[in-house]
Amino acid sequence: MIRRLTCIAAGLAGLATAASAAPPPKPKLIVVIAVDQFSADLFAQYRSSFTGGLRRLASGVVFGSGYQSHAATETCPGHSTLTSGMHPSGTGMVGNGYWSPALKRTVYCIDDPASPSATGGLARGPGPLKATTLGSWLKDADPRSRTWAVAGKDRAAVPMAGARGDGVFWWNESAGGYTTYVPAGTTAKDRMVPVAAFNAGLLKTWATTPPHWLPRNPKCAVLNGKRRYGSVDFDHRVPPPGWTPPAKGEAFNEDKTFQDWFRASPEFDRVTLELAARFVADQQLGQRGATDLLAIGLSATDYVGHRYGSQGPEMCDQLAWLDTRLELFFKKLDALKLPYVVALTADHGGIDAAERVADRGAAAERIDAATFIKTMSDEIKARYKLDYKVIDGDTNQLVITDFGDPDPVLRAKIAGDIAKALAGNAQLDAFYTRAQVEAVAVPRGKSPERWTQLERIAASYDPERSGDFQLVWKQFASFGIPGVNATYIAGHGSPWDYDRRVPMLFWWPGATGFEQPLAVETIDIAPTLAALAGVKIPPVDGRCLDLDAGAGNSCSGPR
Repeated sequence: MIRRLTCIAAGLAGLATAASAAPPPKPKLIVVIAVDQFSADLFAQYRSSFTGGLRRLASGVVFGSGYQSHAATETCPGHSTLTSGMHPSGTGMVGNGYWSPALKRTVYCIDDPASPSATGGLARGPGPLKATTLGSWLKDADPRSRTWAVAGKDRAAVPMAGARGDGVFWWNESAGGYTTYVPAGTTAKDRMVPVAAFNAGLLKTWATTPPHWLPRNPKCAVLNGKRRYGSVDFDHRVPPPGWTPPAKGEAFNEDKTFQDWFRASPEFDRVTLELAARFVADQQLGQRGATDLLAIGLSATDYVGHRYGSQGPEMCDQLAWLDTRLELFFKKLDALKLPYVVALTADHGGIDAAERVADRGAAAERIDAATFIKTMSDEIKARYKLDYKVIDGDTNQLVITDFGDPDPVLRAKIAGDIAKALAGNAQLDAFYTRAQVEAVAVPRGKSPERWTQLERIAASYDPERSGDFQLVWKQFASFGIPGVNATYIAGHGSPWDYDRRVPMLFWWPGATGFEQPLAVETIDIAPTLAALAGVKIPPVDGRCLDLDAGAGNSCSGPR
């Protein structure tokens, strides 16, 4: 009887909450935050320790099983899904690099000759992006709407902003801070105005007080310890050994060692969030009538995960700092007293270094895929006496180049040789040909954790840009041998679920939170936010998620 009365009381309380839950307001500012390599596993592991911004977000609407559904779980493809509502097969961002038939080589995913750099260096821009984004949808509804983006990486900022970004910035140490691209009809000087003072102030501060990684969570020290990876010994602790400011008299952007350490530290996210807050204030985002979009790419978690792995004190402390810095940023938005909504997710997940994964009972190993592919290519070149590079691509996909001789007979022989070599590699779980991938449709309405390998690959496949062979390596593997042919101890990029699963968190002031454990997709974020803003959603791969904790439905139409 007591149990029964308790259940009835709980049910009545739930009905009261549902009845009183305020629906999400129409936002004046939409903030999309991508935390690079922030897996669903990391979110679940550290969730109880969060006390700041991540705790705030976790009190809102939580989809703990978000999926980057595709196979190519890399930075560029993942970020391209967040504001487009499209799989990489629709955005064209099939990897951090893709095959260019015109140039007969692999090019960087946002290599854009039409968008020269504002500070010198390589051209980066939205030209290669094949999909429209939330920023464009907002502008179509109200031309006064603006889209601003800032990130640690160019391949995060550019895909999230899309083709019509008003201000798109990323970190570039050789430029002395944050930089951007120069669209036709603008000048480099004008494009750099929004960050010029910020960059100068950073340089001035660092000249006397360089950034330091101070421990944030003392409990992380329980993870301290020494470990060997390949031929490299690590002393895991915070701050990591070797954290030093630039040499005396040397500018920070001229010290590569410092830059490598800086990127893999909480300080990297700190300056990105500070600049994002500066944009909100200087550009009056969300304060001029129309709904604006601010996209933020926080890249430090990815660099920390690659450099130190995900299960050491470094990642533990990085997430504690991320939690703190996000709360400081949100408090600045609170002070404006405007209706805003935040969506936080990740471009992909990740896995710890193979050695530590193996310590915990999984069959994890190191795979030297790059050497295997080079050896295979060299043997085929010698076999047919060819004087050009036969195979291009990366560890996930291979392209038969046809540089010197597009003879279909020769191509068929080379393809057969590649297939034979791949079949003989015991570290490969599977490989698929172009014909096999093109025979499979990207699923619609099928829960992403149940997708086959071919379906996952199809979601990040573009017939013009993808390779002739798609590779799936064994689960739990780490690529390269540290100290020999790898600079990182851990990584991501596979079609396995630990690389695909990410948290998806939605929050706004006054949000009535709830948890939804069922699988959803990152392609659902853009249509969900567009529905909140009351703008038309073009045909996309994703669907709108109902964020209303009450009887209403936030996807039901104009708000």
